[in-house]
Amino acid sequence: MDKSKVALFSLLVVLIAFFSSCQEESDIRTSLITEEVIYLSGERARILGRILTNQNVAASDHGFYISENESFSQPIIISLGERVAPGRFIGETSELDIQKRYFVKSFISLPEGIQFGNVLEITTLSPDVDSFFPQNGPVGTTITIKGKNFTSDTKVFFGDRQAQVLRIDFESSITALVPPSGTTALEEVKLVVQNQELVFDNKFEYTTGKFTQLPNFPSSLKLFDNIYFQNGLEFFVGLGANNGQSINPQIWKYSLETNNWAQVDFPGAPLWKAFSGKNYFGGGASVISQNAQSSPSRDFWKFENNNFVKLPDLPFTAIDALSFELEDKLFVVGGSAGFGTDSYRYTISTGQWQKIGNTPFAINRTVLNFQHGNKQYFVNPVSKEIYSIDGETELWSFFGIYPGEINSGSAFGLTLGNRVITGMANRSQEVWELNPLSGSWVKKNAFPGNPIARNAGVFIHDNLIYILRSGEVQVPGPMEFWVLDPFGL
Repeated sequence: MDKSKVALFSLLVVLIAFFSSCQEESDIRTSLITEEVIYLSGERARILGRILTNQNVAASDHGFYISENESFSQPIIISLGERVAPGRFIGETSELDIQKRYFVKSFISLPEGIQFGNVLEITTLSPDVDSFFPQNGPVGTTITIKGKNFTSDTKVFFGDRQAQVLRIDFESSITALVPPSGTTALEEVKLVVQNQELVFDNKFEYTTGKFTQLPNFPSSLKLFDNIYFQNGLEFFVGLGANNGQSINPQIWKYSLETNNWAQVDFPGAPLWKAFSGKNYFGGGASVISQNAQSSPSRDFWKFENNNFVKLPDLPFTAIDALSFELEDKLFVVGGSAGFGTDSYRYTISTGQWQKIGNTPFAINRTVLNFQHGNKQYFVNPVSKEIYSIDGETELWSFFGIYPGEINSGSAFGLTLGNRVITGMANRSQEVWELNPLSGSWVKKNAFPGNPIARNAGVFIHDNLIYILRSGEVQVPGPMEFWVLDPFGL
């Protein structure tokens, strides 16, 4: 073939290919799709879009428009910036309102103008509460609230007082600090999520227990291993040892009517480590010694009609024993005699003593005990197991486990209505409240005074607990006198 014809044919092929390439480039289009909402909560939405094309794009911006109306007036714009490569992109906003309908569309800003994708319709979710823990505690307790669709501006209230929100995690968990208490122990817990209020069915219970210090005991006397009892509006305390060193022959009386202490005449001999209860006291030793058994006392006394009445001597030794009254009977249990498990019953109507079944563990006058209904309860100082004795059948039964500190004993246990208040063992500031019907324990506010002391006397009047505290030998100063309102804020 003629070379000129070949060159002409080759040029024709190149021109055809060139014009075909130009025609293909002019047919390339960029498509935009608003694919789906991949996450949605009360205030937050995460949206997936896609750019469809077979070559790079020159987008100055891309993202999403979100609006409360289909005309997209005053939209929330999620701007993701420049874009070159096609493919998926994800945008997120946290500026939404709860329980509201929105319209969403993707956009891309190209040199020839803004291009929009299809429109999706979404409705943000409602917040809700599930639980909070703990359900009781003092001011400043860290509380965790569980729920869903919490917004970043969620507020927490206890009654009418706002709590400090420390953090909100995953829109489902709030950590906050319990604010100062109001006038009641049980408070409504409320969340305000944007314009919606959410209230828990159960309430938060503030830790109660208000201590007030009264004037100190007027004497330098510091009592250990003493007796104490109550007669109406008068509290009696005395005998035992003075500062743990010399035997004390004195008994003092506090009058709620005059708010004064006064010494009273006691016609008997001094007693150390004697038992004492509601109406009776006795036993113990007549001198302080390493071996109290060498000088036991059989004295037995009753306080009646404002007088100390001496009864027939005890038919047994009761040093460091514990006593209580149930069913018109006085019980004296434990002590340093024998194995510390001996038990005796005194029938008040007949004046007769009888030995009964032993206690399930060794008991002495420092063992925490309390009374509720027709039963007396005792806390084993070793295992913290609680056992009770029925005043009618005189049978023992297991009750539960004590949650508090036992230390070296001397904790008080008193019943007020349908609750039992215990605590303040030696060197412990803990106070607890027991619901005997449910067996549940709640911690009270701690004793604010010096813990290096023992309870020398504990009394009740008008739902208040009066506590005489005797500091240990190394603690200077007189005995302190406190009053506890166990349900006060």
